[in-house]
Amino acid sequence: MEASIKDYIDNVLREKRDEFGGMAVCPFAGPELDANKLMIDVIGNKNLEQLMQEFAASDYESALFALQEDLPHEDTKAFQIFVNKLLRVNGLRTYKSICFNPNDEVAIDGFNPRAMAPCFLINIADKKVLNKAHKSLRKTEYYDKLNKEYRRFLQL
Repeated sequence: MEASIKDYIDNVLREKRDEFGGMAVCPFAGPELDANKLMIDVIGNKNLEQLMQEFAASDYESALFALQEDLPHEDTKAFQIFVNKLLRVNGLRTYKSICFNPNDEVAIDGFNPRAMAPCFLINIADKKVLNKAHKSLRKTEYYDKLNKEYRRFLQL
């Protein structure tokens, strides 16, 4: 699964796309992977709480956890809320999650990078880092082609 996730980062998220203002779909995932600052793991032998604690105790800047279950797109937001509550309950209040479901039905001009994910992915990063990244992207054309539905989905 780790190889599939790396392939997704390399061949989907690193790709510069007109839909994202000529920028990479996710301008941060590739550099984090290259710098060995992205923890990648699969929920299975260890549960999500154990992986969260390992991540928090590590030197990684963000984490990407694979959940190998097929969840309908209607469950993405609720699962993300659940993960954020789990972070708080475990004393990890400085972190936030963003979930990527291959069943999500959001697209920009017909392009849906989430649909290409190898499975349901849970990204966890420091809230300050995520806010800084969001602010830096707002200064670019990254969000310009996102329709109202996609903006609402991302809570922009």
